[in-house]
Amino acid sequence: MTKQVTPEAFFDSLSLAHKLDNFLDGFKLEEIHLFSYFSSFLYCYAGNAIGTWPHKYIAVDGYPFSDSINEAILRHRQNGLFEDMGDYFTITGRGTDEYNKFKGQTLFIKREEMINAACTTSILIPYNKTIRALLSEPSFMKAQELQNESWLDQTQFYPQFKEIIDAMGVHSKELIIPAVTWINLLTKK
Repeated sequence: MTKQVTPEAFFDSLSLAHKLDNFLDGFKLEEIHLFSYFSSFLYCYAGNAIGTWPHKYIAVDGYPFSDSINEAILRHRQNGLFEDMGDYFTITGRGTDEYNKFKGQTLFIKREEMINAACTTSILIPYNKTIRALLSEPSFMKAQELQNESWLDQTQFYPQFKEIIDAMGVHSKELIIPAVTWINLLTKK
């Protein structure tokens, strides 16, 4: 039985794939989950309640994993929006068309800001450094150490993220600056 794909998961996975494919000429499916997870940090930093972010994550095989994002990815693969290239995937022309069709819709405009900021870090900071930093985020590391398959508890982490960014004097409505600052802080730990 196929699960229902939420509009947010449909759009987020397409947007992430489009950006990662443009930046990297391909992406791993795990990276879509990881950058979705990072987008949720930025969503909260922008003043939104974490409980209103539609995806929940668990730690699986060294990466955050979201059932809702995974369902969307499976659907995109079935419908020819993602193409399997061996170790990597690419977004097809049809997938790009779908992304372009939806990115301007009111429901997705704010989401696009979070996703764009999360993915832009991979241009401004070396990609491998970004990946290592995100995978060393404290609440994620704790869940991995405990081999905890329950939802990652992000409620404690977000206030700390905002406090640290604010203490550094990074007051910006533009989310790329706090995103890059956070990655740099994580790599120094």
